[in-house]
Amino acid sequence: MRRVVIAGGGLAGQRAAETLRALGHDGPITMLAAEPRAPYDRPPLSKAILAGETPDLGLRPATWHADNGVELLTGTPATGVAPGRVRTPAGDVPYDELVIATGASPIRLPGLPAAQALRTLEDARELAGQLRPGRRIAVVGAGLIGQEIASAAAARGAHATLIDVAPRPFDALMGPGQGDWLRARHEDAGVTLRLGRRLTATDGDALVLDDGTRVTADRVVVAIGVRPELAWAADARGAHLAGDCTGSAHWEAAARQGAAVARTILGLPPRPEAPPLVWSDQHGARIQRVGDPAGADRVERDGEDTAFTLTFTRAGQPIAATLVNRPGDIAKARRALQTQAKEAA
Repeated sequence: MRRVVIAGGGLAGQRAAETLRALGHDGPITMLAAEPRAPYDRPPLSKAILAGETPDLGLRPATWHADNGVELLTGTPATGVAPGRVRTPAGDVPYDELVIATGASPIRLPGLPAAQALRTLEDARELAGQLRPGRRIAVVGAGLIGQEIASAAAARGAHATLIDVAPRPFDALMGPGQGDWLRARHEDAGVTLRLGRRLTATDGDALVLDDGTRVTADRVVVAIGVRPELAWAADARGAHLAGDCTGSAHWEAAARQGAAVARTILGLPPRPEAPPLVWSDQHGARIQRVGDPAGADRVERDGEDTAFTLTFTRAGQPIAATLVNRPGDIAKARRALQTQAKEAA
C-alpha cells in the first residue's frame, strides 16, 4: 500500500484526499496542515467574515478525516523534503507519493511593517474588527481581494480608499474594457479610488502616492498578490503540485487540481477541464465570470444595469461570459463554452 503525504491543509489538499478515497485508494494518507485547524473554505474570509458573519467554514464535517482514515496533523507545516520523507517540526513523515499543496503567501511591501494582509481566518477576524463607522481603511491593491475588502468596509460604514498602479483594475474581473460598471459601484458606495497611482512613501499615518496625494488611514491592508509557498520543497523530486502554489490563485482551479493529482497517483486518465470560473460579491452584486475573455474581438451585453450578461466572442465564437446578478444562468453559460470547445477541437 503506497503512503500518500499531502503537504498543505487547504482546498487542493482536501480534494486530493477525498478523491483518493473515493476512487479506491486504501493506503495511508497523511495531511500536513500548517494552520491549527482542519481545511476550511477561504472565499468567505473576504465576504462573510468581513461582513461580520460567523459561518461554518469547514470544507467537511469535523469527523471526516478520522472517518475516512486520513491522518490530519494540524499546526504541522512542511519545512523541508528529502527522498521519501517530508520534514516537519514534529519529525519526518515518510511517503511514497507526495502532494504539494502548500498554497501561497501574501506579498508584503517594504516600509509598511504594520500593514495587514488577508490570507487566514485570523487575518479576516482581525480586519473585520476594524470595519466600523468612522474608521479609515486604505487598501493597496485593487485586485479581487482588495475590491472585496473595500466593498465590505463601505457596507459597514468605514471609509475605504482603494489604491492600485493599474488605471483599470476592474477590467480584470469584468472583462477587457468592461470595468466601468464595477468602478461606478465602488464610487457610489463612497469608496475613494486612487488608480494609476503608486505608493512612494509613508509619513506617520499617511501613505504618500506618486502624485503627492496623501491617504490617511487607521488601518492599511496590502492586497497586491501572493507568492507560491514552495521554498521548503526546493529538493522535491517527482511530487505532484496542486492549488495556489501552482500560481492558479482561484478556488475552482485549486479544487480541480487537487482531484487531478489524485487521479494521476492512481494511474487514471485526467478528466476534461471545464472553462475557468471566478466569482466575487461586491456592493450587493454577485459577479461571475466563466472562460477567459482575453483576446475577445467583440462583447455583447444582455440585460439591465442591475442584472446583465456580457458575452465575449472571438471570430464569432463565444470564449467567455461575465454574469452580474444572474447566478441561475452560470451553468448554461459554462455549457455553451464547453460545447464550443468540443466543436473547435
